Amino acid sequence: MGNKHRLQTNGVIERFFRTFKEQVVHGRIYQTIDDVRDAVRVFVDRYNAQWLIAKNDYRSPNDARTAWDQSAFRLAA
Repeated sequence: MGNKHRLQTNGVIERFFRTFKEQVVHGRIYQTIDDVRDAVRVFVDRYNAQWLIAKNDYRSPNDARTAWDQSAFRLAA
């Protein structure tokens, strides 16, 4: 959640929603709610594992989180 001192945080989630809509929502017709759920799961899995994001130094969210966890662990040790 963003606040007045970190306005860019809202832009991050807005960009994610834009990408989500482009990839899953717009131009598609789903027959059942299960089809929608499957499409969302596939997108989220692909996004987290493969999507390269500039804010993450062109790493996937999974890779960025792993790097963050490792650096936090080193600082804690």
